[in-house]
Amino acid sequence: MKRSVLFVMAICLAGLLFGLEAPRAQACTPPPDGHPVYSIAHRVRQSDVVIEGTVTAVEQDGSTAVVEVAQYLKGEGEPTVKIGGFGSTALCLTPVEVGQRAIFFAESAEGGALRAKHFGFADALVNATPEALAAARAAVIAGDPLGGATEFARMPAPTDVTIMLDWTPNTNHLGLYVAQAKGYYAEANLNVTIQPAGDVAVDQVVTSGAAQFGISYQEGLTYSRAAGLPVVSIAAIIQHNTSGFVTLSAKKPLKRPADLVGLRYGSYGSPIIEQAVLDALIACDGASGSIQMQDIGFLEPFPLMERDQIDVTWVFYAWDGIRAQQRGLALDMLMLQDYPQCVPDYYTPIFITSERLIAEQPEVVRAFMHATARGYADAIANPSEAARILLQAHPDLDADLVRASAIWLAEQFQAEAPQWGVQRAEIWDGFTDFMLKAGALEAPIRSADAFTNDFLPRADQ
Repeated sequence: MKRSVLFVMAICLAGLLFGLEAPRAQACTPPPDGHPVYSIAHRVRQSDVVIEGTVTAVEQDGSTAVVEVAQYLKGEGEPTVKIGGFGSTALCLTPVEVGQRAIFFAESAEGGALRAKHFGFADALVNATPEALAAARAAVIAGDPLGGATEFARMPAPTDVTIMLDWTPNTNHLGLYVAQAKGYYAEANLNVTIQPAGDVAVDQVVTSGAAQFGISYQEGLTYSRAAGLPVVSIAAIIQHNTSGFVTLSAKKPLKRPADLVGLRYGSYGSPIIEQAVLDALIACDGASGSIQMQDIGFLEPFPLMERDQIDVTWVFYAWDGIRAQQRGLALDMLMLQDYPQCVPDYYTPIFITSERLIAEQPEVVRAFMHATARGYADAIANPSEAARILLQAHPDLDADLVRASAIWLAEQFQAEAPQWGVQRAEIWDGFTDFMLKAGALEAPIRSADAFTNDFLPRADQ
């Protein structure tokens, strides 16, 4: 299964999200379930003021920081401000010290003062790294995940629908489980069955009507439409491609695309698309040759790599990448987002339905997408709660992996898009052009037929 994003970025974000120096963290006794950890996007949205600045003085026994402001990421004010509400680690409040450069999250207090916004342990500030600043700016730019909607579509009578997953349950599916657990589907008068992936491709199952909805990928849907399957993407689960190719660095170092030549690739059953992407990366690096395709189906790739049965596989970082990191596996990773000149960005994964359901029962599609969008909005705002809900539904999952993945994805689901789920024609056209040039398509597909934003929540609905 594909899973991805930069290994270095993961290490940086882990440091940002889990906090400050270890000795300080040890001064507090954590609760039994651990301190909740909130994404930078969540903290930005929940704060009145977000500042990048440097602490120039600490007053009132360490509870107030005098901050020289470098920039207001959210809100506005004076070039030097005082932020109260800090404290010692004995109180489980974020400590501050002179010279500290950070992003400060604050709320308005009496008399126009600012008070540190604490979400959990050590959450009122994060180090002002480039990654943290980028995440904060993206959260400010991004709009309401629900498009400003406050009222949501519902069916006039109870309606049964089935959504077929693309893989085993994981954090890409958080919004489904949140919507189920929090009653959003019930409010929409929908009885939703979440069906595991099977032997038949999701696009075919949805086209047949055996499932009304499914989770697929833009690369797969593009190929399906070219083959005549009338499937339509109705929402992007993640805004950018967070997948890439990985090897075990000790066995097969992978520093550049040219290193892929001659490796044994564990294929997931889409050889035309997989071959096109891999060949494009290799050619873009000025190399010749190709990889050896070996179909592994639904088998876990890392054990196969450890046993020298395959050398490289395609993963989503948010699941297999984090899982490998937690297991202590040293990976080399080529992330597709680092090679947009070779392989353009595209939506993966996506929600799909059939042209027939859109034409005959658009109200079902709208009610399902409104409730599902509410689930993803909650997963963005509170990833720790979303992780808990997924673990309740599937207690066999690795709890540490689910929690870490949910936190990481909270900033990826919407990214800088105006709302969750929205798709753009230029992304669809760009990937179609790529597949044509790579020989994976014989004729272009119409992006206007391949996707729609019409069933996402809007303020005017």
